[in-house]
Amino acid sequence: MRAAVSDPAYTGIRVWLVSELEDPALLPRLARRELVKWMGPEHPALADLQLIASELVSNAVLHAAAAWVRMSLVPSAYYWELKVTDPGLSASVPMPRCPGMDDERGRGLWVVDDLTLGYWDTSRSPAGDRIVRACLPR
Repeated sequence: MRAAVSDPAYTGIRVWLVSELEDPALLPRLARRELVKWMGPEHPALADLQLIASELVSNAVLHAAAAWVRMSLVPSAYYWELKVTDPGLSASVPMPRCPGMDDERGRGLWVVDDLTLGYWDTSRSPAGDRIVRACLPR
């Protein structure tokens, strides 16, 4: 049985101040834990959403040097909309890279692209914040 679109049990928003984290590299773990709180440990979409969230919050810290990161989850009738927002101070735009065979990094956005069937994008808020939105089919 699907949760109703307005079901607050599956809706959440969380903001982390990077300076308050003991280690910013822990942010993906914190994002995964937050999703468990919102969805429950047995939800069938949890693992995929955790993987997507891990990649997007990692990118916000590593590539955008974000001072804060906001993650939100909103269900619709057809997909889960996961958004990760940062201050948008970096001029870079998240794009999949073409890593070499020996590269240990650079595949995360390809995973996001695969899980979302290509339904993810990047935009700017009116205040200039960068928003990366990923929609996982339900």
